[in-house]
Amino acid sequence: MKITPVEITNKEFKRTMRGYSTDEVDEFLDEVVEDFEALYRENASLKDKLEAYNEKIQHYASLEKTLQSTLVLAQNTADATKIQAENEAQHILENAKEKAQAIIENANRENEMLKREYEKYRMDFGNFKMRVLSFLEGQMSSFKTNSEEIEKGTLGSSSMQVSGITPKDLFEEEEAAELFEDVQG
Repeated sequence: MKITPVEITNKEFKRTMRGYSTDEVDEFLDEVVEDFEALYRENASLKDKLEAYNEKIQHYASLEKTLQSTLVLAQNTADATKIQAENEAQHILENAKEKAQAIIENANRENEMLKREYEKYRMDFGNFKMRVLSFLEGQMSSFKTNSEEIEKGTLGSSSMQVSGITPKDLFEEEEAAELFEDVQG
């Protein structure tokens, strides 16, 4: 049972013949009430403070829990972002490698095509060169024969072979046009 300062103040004792001095008891009770009231107020104040501290502790505990949850969420988000970035980087790298490989393969195909074209033109030019040289040798031979006949005085109009012959006359018309375009272009 809790005793309050008011109960101490209002407490009445039975009177007996050989009892204590009422004034002394009253005086002592007044002192006890005064001290008890001070202790009671201090206790109430301490209880209020304790309750306030407990509320603060609860608040900080709740805040700590929230912060921990936030940190865990932030860590998970950072981990997920890192994994996503690594995956995206890997995807970009693989894409770049595929594109680079495609470019290399395309360049190799073009290179092979150009080599074949070059070889074809080289061979066509070689054939053309041989025909022109053959033509020139024939013309030189005709010129030499005609020169000898002029010197001997035996040149007749029927033996003149040089007049009006062009390199185009040596080839079929289409082939000659192609070769001349290739040489000029």
